[in-house]
Amino acid sequence: MTKCVNVYKGLRFTNSGEAMFCCKSETWLDDADGKRANLEKNSFDEIINGKLATEIRNDLDSGVRNINCKKCWDEEDAGVASKRMLDNDRAKNYWGEEYLRDTTARAEIVELNLGTICNLKCRICGPWSSSKWVKEHYAVNSKNTDFKSYMQQVKQWQGNWEDDSPSWTHIEENLPYLKQIDFYGGEPFLVDRNWEILQKSIDEGYAKNQVLHFNTNGSLYNEKHIEILKKFKSVLISLSIDDIKERFEYQRHPAKWDVVSENIHKFSKLNAETNFDVQVCVTVNSLNVYYIPELIEYIQKEANLGYYINFLHGPEYYNVRNIKQSIKEDITNKYKKIQNIFPMVYDLEKILSYMNNYISSAGPWQEFIEKTNLKDEYRKESFSSVFPEWNTIIKSK
Repeated sequence: MTKCVNVYKGLRFTNSGEAMFCCKSETWLDDADGKRANLEKNSFDEIINGKLATEIRNDLDSGVRNINCKKCWDEEDAGVASKRMLDNDRAKNYWGEEYLRDTTARAEIVELNLGTICNLKCRICGPWSSSKWVKEHYAVNSKNTDFKSYMQQVKQWQGNWEDDSPSWTHIEENLPYLKQIDFYGGEPFLVDRNWEILQKSIDEGYAKNQVLHFNTNGSLYNEKHIEILKKFKSVLISLSIDDIKERFEYQRHPAKWDVVSENIHKFSKLNAETNFDVQVCVTVNSLNVYYIPELIEYIQKEANLGYYINFLHGPEYYNVRNIKQSIKEDITNKYKKIQNIFPMVYDLEKILSYMNNYISSAGPWQEFIEKTNLKDEYRKESFSSVFPEWNTIIKSK
């Protein structure tokens, strides 16, 4: 079965305004004439009924694994529940089996990446998602590029999210039809215009039927925002927490664990509200994979929250499938020793299955070592000091 709710009801807009069906898609969508679509110039309907969108839908309806959906096929082949499967189940739970069967192509589940404004420069990120990354990325990765040319690329990444941008107009025009809105960034809690849009949805009576999803880095908690969110049908808040304490600060620079852990507990209390569901999104990558059991234990016992596993597919050097083969054995052995801890069993097996279902090559892993060293040098940080056990294993191989 290749049925996917996203190819009929979903659109994802990147920070630059370009469109795809979802965050796991491989293909940029276009309009009916085959020109790459952008929210600044194209309406939702023009994009979801464009040339490529129609082609991908037809393939999936015919049982063909379109290359656009490769990330989901990779996860499913490894025995992992993919985004396609999870989103189909969520659609059935929210709106019923009939909704999943509906073949009307209309954007009703929309992901908005509202520019690159952010207060962090996470290790696994870059200037295409965080404004904080611009200077460092140029210094570390773009020395052979003219700075003026580089900044033109940065401007494209940042997109057109000024207050008078046509992008906001297209979003407002579709508010009556939107069943679910996913907010990403940058850091979506920092985007003022976003909160104005949500207030308009409340004022016009749409909010009570809309599901919201925020992916936030956990460094911000604003009571005014929470009061707005209470007016919606339901709100899922995903806290992007990939590690704890010093390891968290290393990966999510310049966030402070004391501040974030306090906010985690504030967000956790929202689960007592009937329309809130607060969870932790754990993005598994080559930096944190060795310490996932410790992170899960914190989430469940101290934060009192649920969580879900998200695999980082790119950059390739952070993808756990590309970890050196002999090092994968050490991770596997560590996980196996603690798999009798019931709540962790399934997720640890899922990570091992995804990681070990691929024979890695030397290139991406060598790049991981090189990039880590370069970023350490720029930030005056030390991987070996913050990850002593993990570093010892890496060095021994």
